Amino acid sequence: MKRLQPSQFHQAERAVQKRLGVADMVAQHSEGYIRSTMPDQHRDFFTNLPMLIVSITDFDGFPWPIPLHGKPGFIKSPNANTLEIEAYPTLKDVLKLNFKKSQKIGILGIELHTRRRNRMNGTIEEINNNSFSVICEQSFGNCPQYIQKRELHWVETPQKCLQTEDIFLTNTLTSTSAEWIESSDTFFISSRTKRLSTDKRDGLDVSHRGGKPGFVKVENDTLYFPDFSGNKFFNTLGNIQSDSRVGLYFPDYESGKIVLISGTAKIIWDKEITRIFEGAERIISVKVRNCLILDSFLPVRGVLTELSPSLIRTGTWENPQEKSAARVYKQFKIIKKIKESRDVTSFYIRPLDGSALSTYLPGQFLPISIKQPHTSSTCLRTYTLSQAPLSNAYRFSVKREKFGLASRILHDTINTGDSLYVSQPEGNFTLQSNKKTNVFLSAGIGITPMIAMLQGLIQEVEKGEKPQDVYFIHSTQSSETHTFANELKHLNKRHKWLQLYTIYSQPKLNDKLGQHYDVSGRISLDLLRKILPTGNFDVYLCGSESFMRSSYTNLKAMDIAESRIFYEFFDDSSFESHQLNKFQTAQRAEIYFAKSNITATWTPNDGTLLQFAEKMGLKPMYSCRTGNCGTCSCTLSTGEVTYANKPGYTPINGSALICCARPALNTTKLTFHI
Repeated sequence: MKRLQPSQFHQAERAVQKRLGVADMVAQHSEGYIRSTMPDQHRDFFTNLPMLIVSITDFDGFPWPIPLHGKPGFIKSPNANTLEIEAYPTLKDVLKLNFKKSQKIGILGIELHTRRRNRMNGTIEEINNNSFSVICEQSFGNCPQYIQKRELHWVETPQKCLQTEDIFLTNTLTSTSAEWIESSDTFFISSRTKRLSTDKRDGLDVSHRGGKPGFVKVENDTLYFPDFSGNKFFNTLGNIQSDSRVGLYFPDYESGKIVLISGTAKIIWDKEITRIFEGAERIISVKVRNCLILDSFLPVRGVLTELSPSLIRTGTWENPQEKSAARVYKQFKIIKKIKESRDVTSFYIRPLDGSALSTYLPGQFLPISIKQPHTSSTCLRTYTLSQAPLSNAYRFSVKREKFGLASRILHDTINTGDSLYVSQPEGNFTLQSNKKTNVFLSAGIGITPMIAMLQGLIQEVEKGEKPQDVYFIHSTQSSETHTFANELKHLNKRHKWLQLYTIYSQPKLNDKLGQHYDVSGRISLDLLRKILPTGNFDVYLCGSESFMRSSYTNLKAMDIAESRIFYEFFDDSSFESHQLNKFQTAQRAEIYFAKSNITATWTPNDGTLLQFAEKMGLKPMYSCRTGNCGTCSCTLSTGEVTYANKPGYTPINGSALICCARPALNTTKLTFHI
């Protein structure tokens, strides 16, 4: 009777193979793939390399991929079981590496200009002053897929030691490093089995990952990258299934900079998620635990000569059309960029393909996808269209926020001639009637929908409509921050039915009362009583939350009916949201995020379901946070939700807008596919 041979793969590798339906195929065709000794071809390969990547654990058990360099010949193989390496992990003390005799180690030899790579895993046999040796436990080759061709050359002699006094680990990535990682086309990943025993299948691995620039995405402290089609052995994925601790190494061969990361990995099996990335069969996330950034560390430099042909059918995280199922985006060109005030700039855009603009109602907003410089990531934002419809261009106006990523990109990076991806205009903050007096009450950047509505009324008057009085009341700090000041003065001179009132809270010395502004201070109840007309009129409110709540209270004190007050917040606030009580929402509900396998208890203090998901460490998509755009819509399979206000966007049956939804009264459990 023939004795059954033990598998060459450890239990978690076999579990992944079985899950993906390839276990039988792998068992049939992988015999002899993993050897206990190195073939001569591999031995010759290693001894001619100028670099190795080795995987070594720190004292907390996290594996780190460490680059080692030397002139060809710094690696020797005295026999088929041994590699002798005349190099030393100079970052040993900084990373607190458990670099000791008999410890497990993973080795990857890679030749970038030929795309050849081979691996050897084993144990450390001896450690000397500047060298160490490794006894082979597993030896196997790898295919050349996804390796970018580079020609390397030396810039200095290999480093024998490193001054580490000023080097320290951090637990977050800087924005600069995150952007650089997102532009990378290559990194290396170290992984491990949970058990590190004498079983040769247990140990450390180090593997190469390559993609088009932009194949890695960084969101806060988490990295995401695709798992492309490979040899189906799933060494790295099997290790992650066994033990989530991993390490990443991002080299920049042009500058010599490196980024080293340790963290915990998770395999995202969801097919719906992989559809957003062409060629991805799975997505891997890595939550950063520690990172080390070193400039000019590498003793070699190199230039990219060719991306891997295997990348033809792979994508990046960049395509905005695949980022929001709720919208279709098309490319627009910026034809004009005008500074309106100290902090506000207007952008005039038209379709790149020359097609006609979609019509819209004054007051609506424009969904925009903005590419982050030097990365493949995009930000989805919504900006109010700040002029009435014209045939040749859209105009939207943006305030530069000190900590606002998208606004800083638009102000500081985007210029005339550049392009953006833009979707159809949306929103329900629009004029209700042109047959009565309208009051536009705004502060700061809240002026944008108001001037669009005013222009819309002017267009109707120019078409023959009877003009109705408009009271345009705007508050800002001073003439420096007064957006559209000259435009409004010009319109005020042309139209007698337009009553313009400007309030400066902090006028400058050269701001003249009666010329630049009408009142100093803030919009108070007494001021509104002096300014506002009597009779039947509608009020439109837009500005900061504090301004909105104060103005709303003042209008109510004047006995103006709620039905005559229309408003738009710039976040998920509402006048009703602070009045939500036990008769409208649940007092307690269990929320199950199915795709993330997270269950937690929601209470009213947790806010909207989007805010709650973010507290749980999740990153659902969103844009407006007001229920107007639909970006946050996700499947709800159990339970019911309620909204403080009727959303402007109507989700399909079985979905909810989590940016403004809360568990409904009598709902005890909700299941979201997040």
